[in-house]
Amino acid sequence: MSTLTDKLPKLPEIKLPEIKLPEALDLDEAKKPAFAVAGVVDLYVEQVKELPAQAKKFQAELTAKLETARTERRAQLKAVPAQVKELPADAKKLQAELTAKATKAQADVTAYYEKLAVRGEKLVAQIRKQPTTKATIAEGKAAVKKAEQSATAAKKATKTAVKATEDAAEKLG
Repeated sequence: MSTLTDKLPKLPEIKLPEIKLPEALDLDEAKKPAFAVAGVVDLYVEQVKELPAQAKKFQAELTAKLETARTERRAQLKAVPAQVKELPADAKKLQAELTAKATKAQADVTAYYEKLAVRGEKLVAQIRKQPTTKATIAEGKAAVKKAEQSATAAKKATKTAVKATEDAAEKLG
């Protein structure tokens, strides 16, 4: 009967070099690595023993924070009806504030408009006093008079032409 190990391939033999130990072996020095490992294990066990106490402390802190949050939330929820009742008054207050701001803005705009009108009036007065402006106005008035005279002359000519046409039509009649 064959075993599983019989079916495995044969590995070549490895020959290790011979290690020569010092003639005098210091046992205390040889034990140090083992003692260090034991120290690490002891430290680990000591820290693991503290975990349940730390977990209980963390759980207590978390429970206290949760309870505080619940209490605060309950207080906030109790305050909601009062806040809802205050909404109309708050809305009226806000409306009054906005109306006051709009009124002030309108007054500011009106005051600024008045300042601009005064400034524009001064500018127009200065422009009217200038010799070139006076000359231009005089030329404009003269042009208006000529246009009025031309219009009057055109009306007279039209009346004369109409009269002449009527007279000619009666003669041909």
